[in-house]
Amino acid sequence: MKKLNYLSKKASIGLLLILPPIFFFSYYPIITLGNNDYMNFELSLPEIWLVLFSLCQVPRIKTLYNYYGPKKLLFASIFPLYLSLSILWSENRPRAILTAGLLWLLIFATLNIIIFLKSDKTKKLQSSLIRILLVSAVAVSAFCWLQCILDVVGVSREATLLCRGCVSSTFGFPHPSGFAIEPQFMGNLLLAPTLLSFYLLIKKRGSTLLTLFLSTTLFLTLSRGAIYAFIFAFILMLILIRKKTMLFRPIAYAFISLVLALVSFGFLANFSSTSDDFITGTTKAIHQLSLGKIDLRPERVKDEVVSSESSQPADTDDAKEGSSSFSGYVEESTNTRLGLNSLAIRTWTSSPKYLLIGAGLGSAGPAMHNAFPDEIGPKEIVQNEYVSLLLETGLLGVAIIMTVVIFTTVYLVKRKIFANNPLFISIVFAFALTLLFFSGLPNALHIYLFPLLLFNFNLGSKDDFLVADKVKRHRNSRH
Repeated sequence: MKKLNYLSKKASIGLLLILPPIFFFSYYPIITLGNNDYMNFELSLPEIWLVLFSLCQVPRIKTLYNYYGPKKLLFASIFPLYLSLSILWSENRPRAILTAGLLWLLIFATLNIIIFLKSDKTKKLQSSLIRILLVSAVAVSAFCWLQCILDVVGVSREATLLCRGCVSSTFGFPHPSGFAIEPQFMGNLLLAPTLLSFYLLIKKRGSTLLTLFLSTTLFLTLSRGAIYAFIFAFILMLILIRKKTMLFRPIAYAFISLVLALVSFGFLANFSSTSDDFITGTTKAIHQLSLGKIDLRPERVKDEVVSSESSQPADTDDAKEGSSSFSGYVEESTNTRLGLNSLAIRTWTSSPKYLLIGAGLGSAGPAMHNAFPDEIGPKEIVQNEYVSLLLETGLLGVAIIMTVVIFTTVYLVKRKIFANNPLFISIVFAFALTLLFFSGLPNALHIYLFPLLLFNFNLGSKDDFLVADKVKRHRNSRH
């Protein structure tokens, strides 16, 4: 039994060390297993990782029980138990079963990861994970820039892995999706490492080049959800740190990153196969990011008759040299999201059952389709996790999760877990904001696991995370 526990621990640590790079491959490669009227059945690398890691924890269940005790474990199980119970009345039972299974694995993995990161015997593990997270983010960010360059020179979308709406024919310039399903998830994946890089920079343990590279790539995704979340979380982190003498530098770097991304959009547009140039590319990006509030576009762009007002831009292979699909801010994209939120709330209020206990886990799409068959298909999702939970779990489910969140927050505050960890708070806040822009679990498992890597993270005087810091200290030692 001791040997089994030893092997389980070694395998678990190995899997933890590959967590960051694996989760950056959230959609590619993907294993397609089929589909039905309500959903596609697919298996991704993060899901495979989650299953393997959870299997490795089975021999350590006794350790888990002894560490947390029955009360804490029961408390952690309340919400997943309710979601599992909702399978009984779910209108999309296959999706409900799979989602509930993922959620249980996620809870199980979370509880075990915390044990590993708080163990004295593996205290170096967190430092290793932070380095790997940063290196992985840099590598995938480099691929994002490569995607954009390859698209501009005419490489097909099938080779670049860009999403359909990411190619040059959409805005006149490409914006990367990395190995994720679309840019909002790529931008979302960069939130934790980007905020971490700024935190290290503020604490004089970081690299200027690294910080600029990651933040510029985040802006390059053109994901408003990820970018807005980064800005608000960045401001929160600065407020929590409260070191006024250090605030100008990170703020300046964040602004420089935005400018670099806008300039990159201009150059990419200038060299793309569309009729766009540097000015139209840059001003279109500003128009899109500002939700149409800041309009610096040339008059010729404003007067353009947009070739497509739908949300399905032309594919790169079919695009001809000429005007891009959109001349600026795509208002329809925002309206579609708001429309789905409204439809979900209307569906929720259409039935006493939905109001109280919801339509059941995974059944937001079918429920909206059944209530409004002429307005939405059964495979659609709400694109707002909070509204989706309201529809799927009802007032009872929302009350349960709010109780869990409030009690967990109070528990952590009392034990001063948050007191010296502005980075962790900021990252959790950023991910919480991004849930306003999409719903679903499989493509966003990192939201629940990346913050754990920084759960108990405090910089010590001997902590070295980047080569730049080591060089600086070496130079100081020479004097």
